[in-house]
Amino acid sequence: MKVLIVGSGVRGGTTLSVCGAFKQVGVKTEFIDSERYFKYFFLNRVFNRFHKIPKYWGTKKFNDIVIKKTKEFSPDFILFLKPILITPLTVEKLKKITKVFSWYPDYIRFTKTGSTDFFNSIPLYDCHFSFNFENSKELLKMRAKNSIFLPCAADPDCHSLLPVSEKEKQELGADVIFLGTYAKEKRSDYLEHLCNDGYDIKIYGNDWGKHPKDSCLWKKGCIQSKALYCSDMSKVFNSGKVILSFVREHNKDTISCRTYEIPVSGGFMLHQRNEKVVEAFKEGEEADFFSSYEEMKGKIDFYLENDELRKKIAQRGRERTLREGLFIHRVKRIIEVFEELN
Repeated sequence: MKVLIVGSGVRGGTTLSVCGAFKQVGVKTEFIDSERYFKYFFLNRVFNRFHKIPKYWGTKKFNDIVIKKTKEFSPDFILFLKPILITPLTVEKLKKITKVFSWYPDYIRFTKTGSTDFFNSIPLYDCHFSFNFENSKELLKMRAKNSIFLPCAADPDCHSLLPVSEKEKQELGADVIFLGTYAKEKRSDYLEHLCNDGYDIKIYGNDWGKHPKDSCLWKKGCIQSKALYCSDMSKVFNSGKVILSFVREHNKDTISCRTYEIPVSGGFMLHQRNEKVVEAFKEGEEADFFSSYEEMKGKIDFYLENDELRKKIAQRGRERTLREGLFIHRVKRIIEVFEELN
């Protein structure tokens, strides 16, 4: 079997992990990095600031490269990771050569992260996979032929159970850790409340400069003002006691990549509760969950006082992720769908 993967090869993204997983299961894999052939130049940024659905100019070279590579490589199918730069005409041309799949990470109705080209192409793809559960229904309403919920996963070549020295624990760790991009949602509100309630907290991730500078989190030095990837991220998860995981509510997320990256790294995960994450991990056995600030605070207190139980739950969560939550499990599902459609 041969597969062509097309997406962004940016550091910390999922595309390279997907490529690696296909290779692990014995699939001959070629990769086209959109970052190499397309730059979000100034006019695109300015124009799209004022439009609900972005439109990108200057994508012809990238689309031509994809068509050319498909003809040369002749894959059994193409998998696009968030194909917002791929035109409907390109999808039509590719379908004459092979099966065409997409795997989309964001909520499809949050149009600012999409594009007119992608939305117009939705009926043309042979199958759409989505990190987002809501998309599995919404894409069908948008005339998708096939739409399947396929959440993000962990890459053990990127995130793993790494030894952490006492010095690293002191530098990186805290009783409560959150690693993720800033959003003016529960994540920032709850963390600010925890700070005001006197908890030992460290926050890693992008855009926390947007959080009010007169806040407790800034005054107490909780915000580390840096993003971390792979082994550096794993060391942070191994340096903390309770690792919080929030979902992006505006994106209607239920499960994110962090949902699997925390436990596979050996961290104890306290995750914002929803139906899908409770299906993914047994509550109180492989992870724990919260639905309100008071519940979260109460569980933090409980697990800070129960080291052995916390460590046992973290270990079971890691075992569950290694059984079911890796990218290798996701690509096997994609291959199954390909075989079903043939």
